[in-house]
Amino acid sequence: MPHAGEIKMNAVFVYGTLKRGECRAALWPAEPTSIREAWVHGNLYGRGDYPAMTDGVDHVLGERWEFDESVMPCVLKRLDQIEGVGHNGEPDLYLRVTIQTWSPQGESLGEAYAYHYANDPETDGFEKVKPDRADRFVSWSS
Repeated sequence: MPHAGEIKMNAVFVYGTLKRGECRAALWPAEPTSIREAWVHGNLYGRGDYPAMTDGVDHVLGERWEFDESVMPCVLKRLDQIEGVGHNGEPDLYLRVTIQTWSPQGESLGEAYAYHYANDPETDGFEKVKPDRADRFVSWSS
């Protein structure tokens, strides 16, 4: 039960291998109530196998997956496993964060969970994806 004034989040923003059509899209543990294109502020990095995102100013394109609130604990537990969060004393690969999401037209879609890379991506062989347009949109694809 949430405390007074607490908002329950039922959405996850993904920008890489968990998007529709990507290699981990089948690993979601529950059916979403909706999936829509969205963007967030961040810096996006890529390498051949998967992307990484950190805080930043570019507009990172991805998908906002919404779920019934009753399945969110299961969804987050599974995504934390996939993203290497809290693994038996091992350093985290990603950190789960809360982030504001926007429609491609700039309409606020509310907050969602997302995963930021826990280390300096460039140290781990990622290259920053640079926007090629004035609107600062960047995206990753396999």
